Amino acid sequence: MRLLRAEFGAKGMYMLDYILCEIYRSNGYFLQWDNRRCFLVSDGAGCGCGPDYISEFISGCLRCSFFDERVFNAFGVLTSAGIQRRYIRMFNGRDFIQIQAEYWLLDVANKKDVPASVQNKINFLRFKSTENPDKSTENPDKSTENPQSTVKKNTLNESTSNDDMRGAAVADSTPDESPVVARIPLNDKTEYLVHQSAVDHYAELYPAVDVPAELRKMQGWCETHPKKRKTRRGVQAFITSWLSKTQDRGGVSIPSESFKPESRAAVSYDIKSAEDQAAAGAPVYTSRKQKK
Repeated sequence: MRLLRAEFGAKGMYMLDYILCEIYRSNGYFLQWDNRRCFLVSDGAGCGCGPDYISEFISGCLRCSFFDERVFNAFGVLTSAGIQRRYIRMFNGRDFIQIQAEYWLLDVANKKDVPASVQNKINFLRFKSTENPDKSTENPDKSTENPQSTVKKNTLNESTSNDDMRGAAVADSTPDESPVVARIPLNDKTEYLVHQSAVDHYAELYPAVDVPAELRKMQGWCETHPKKRKTRRGVQAFITSWLSKTQDRGGVSIPSESFKPESRAAVSYDIKSAEDQAAAGAPVYTSRKQKK
């Protein structure tokens, strides 16, 4: 918490409170994070918290281990052991507590994580059959003899609320055979490859932007700012925000030379010549010594 406050100040603490409220309001112990969520949080939080700032703040939270980085990288979900401990204690009075097994960060055998009064109430739901590699999810109610858990598991698998997440996982696993246009460095020292197919898509969204040129600028910026590099989940929001701002500026990067007069040598500092140029509508440059 102190590291976040030192890096992002009071504005960061406000953003943290906002995101925690979103977590407890939506699912109770996790928040699905993607580009759309980033823009929605930016719109809802206000106070000048643009998508770039929010994406960088999430990266800071992951660096400080405020949110679990493994779960985020694997499923695009914001959660933590502390959030889950508070969640199961808040709903201790319920007959059962639904927990997504892939997001689970606690140890049911540890009473500091899961009180004895809660252990028999937890129903683990799964997207797939693989076990969580970091934490134990052993629970007596998770056996096949528990029909209630089985029904809820099937209901979740049939639900369309997680189509986006499963679709993203399929998309990530499908190789793109089009040429690589840019390699954007990430905070885990890997690279995010931007293929020609993605460039074509961005070009349709931002027709005024020279997308390949802007991608090269992003790559160079990330190479020279290693502490501000994005996560694999946050880099797409970074790209779209960059291209959107360039589109709003007309899509053309104006070089510094364009702001200089075309020919300073041709500009006279003689008062009479200046008057003639002013009458003709030309810009007039007057030295301090000539002012009265």
